[in-house]
Formats: sequence, structure tokens, C-alpha cells
Amino acid sequence: MLTKEILESLRAKLLEEKAKILERYRKKEDTQARIGEEVKEPGDLEDLSQMTYTQELLDTLSAREVFMLREIDYALQKMDAGSYGICEYCGEEIPQERLLAIPWTRYHAHCAEKVEEEGIIPTYPAPTFEGTIPEEMEIQREDITEA
Repeated sequence: MLTKEILESLRAKLLEEKAKILERYRKKEDTQARIGEEVKEPGDLEDLSQMTYTQELLDTLSAREVFMLREIDYALQKMDAGSYGICEYCGEEIPQERLLAIPWTRYHAHCAEKVEEEGIIPTYPAPTFEGTIPEEMEIQREDITEA
């Protein structure tokens, strides 16, 4: 059983990681704006190639960061609901050491391997609060088209 002090420490770690991700997002936005300006007048093909690579890398990081924000917010919701620290695969308590290392984890280490092998995709409940993703954070998906 996790003590109140450990839970507060884990909550602080989650909130700190969320703040770091949001700060990286803001910096990424600045970098993308600069790249946008440079693309208007690329020096040569090598410059254009480097800018394209950087843009693709930033897009990939963005997808990972959105995933992490969702996991962090989900962990915080579970804390509020009193179900934090329970493995979603087997229903047993996740060891404190694992939670301290990966506070947003949903599974024991061995259950996480099973989840990956089985291809289980995490789901999220409908948000019950605002602020998961900043309003200015625009998520773009190329696999969705307008009808």
C-alpha cells in the first residue's frame, strides 16, 4: 500500500514531467516557426534537406509527447479516483519501486511485456477536467481526412 507521502511525491513527479513536456512543446513551436521562415528562403538543397529532417523529428517527438501527456493525466485521474498503483492487466498492486521509476505506468514490468506482446492499445476515459493539452497545441493527423 502506498503511503500518503509517497502518493504526494509521485503526484509531484507527474506534474513536474507534465510541465517539462509542455515547456518542450512551446520550444518546439518556436523551432517550427523558425524553420517555416527558413524554408521560405533555403540556402541550398542540403539546407532544405536538414530542415525537412528536423521537421519530421519534431513531429515524431510531438506524437510521443502527446502520448506521455495522456498517460500522465490518466495517472493523475487514477490517483484522484483511488485506483492508482493497481496493474490494469492482473489487478495486483504495482511495486513502489516501479512507480517511483515510471510514475505513469499502468502495469507491472512482466504484465507490460504481455500487453506489448498481445498488442493491447491503452484506452482513456473521457476527460473529467480541462487542461490536458493546451488549447494552442494543435494535433495533426495525416491518416484522417475530412469528408
